[in-house]
Amino acid sequence: MLYIFYKNMFLKKHKTNVNISELVLYLSCPRKVYYAQRDSRASAALPFPQVEHMILREMGLSYPELLKTYSSKDEELFRALEALLFSTAEEIKFIHPEELANIPADIIKEATGNLQPGLRTIAENLLSLLRSEHGFGLVRQLESFQPGSLLHSETLVISGIPAGTVTIDGVLSPMIIKTGKCPDNGLWANDRLHVTALAMLLEGAGASPVKAGIATYARQGVIRRMNIRSDDRRQVLSVLSKVRKIKDGSMPDRKESSLCDSCAHSPVCNVQSSLASKFF
Repeated sequence: MLYIFYKNMFLKKHKTNVNISELVLYLSCPRKVYYAQRDSRASAALPFPQVEHMILREMGLSYPELLKTYSSKDEELFRALEALLFSTAEEIKFIHPEELANIPADIIKEATGNLQPGLRTIAENLLSLLRSEHGFGLVRQLESFQPGSLLHSETLVISGIPAGTVTIDGVLSPMIIKTGKCPDNGLWANDRLHVTALAMLLEGAGASPVKAGIATYARQGVIRRMNIRSDDRRQVLSVLSKVRKIKDGSMPDRKESSLCDSCAHSPVCNVQSSLASKFF
């Protein structure tokens, strides 16, 4: 009887929902997950690099269409990228009105100017993908690109919105867009986990087993496919467990890095770690 009682307690235990964006935040810094829920002052300040990030992310959503439209025409693709940059800069406040409500127009203009010199590199890398035998299959898969929509998995108790989806070998698969530096080969480890988490979310929403995903490094115009491994899935489940502990109140250790000085949470990130933090 006692066994049945404890078994029922376990089955009824509430599991905290995790958004995929919180998993990505954890991979950046575990304490950001903690403070994102508790430090409302941080949301008022949007760092300048974040404006560039927003513009690049919106541009990355259009790369599949550019590849389909401009084939291997060098100068046409470059001019299309230039037009895309300026139109995105004009539209970005309408796309993200809340985040950019207090951002002056000259900040957006400056961010646009910073991104313009990189357009030639983006064009060269997109054209290289079009012209390579290896990239041909990937370009064909990108033709099925659709913007992402909100998904929820009852089984894993996670939710999120992929940047987009593509059909790979007949299966709906995730695509992410990253705006930082592109690795020399493959994907950064954290980006692998981001893709894998979205794949597991798609599966939880009723899709077939997802075996691959795509990462677009928008700043360089590099698009890469990755195969999802069991170890990737195992790591995602481990991170989800840690994020839930943080959301339920546990404070992870503070990890010093070069990014701490520019972090919006740095003024309050001086709380002593709890005993539970050693598990993070």
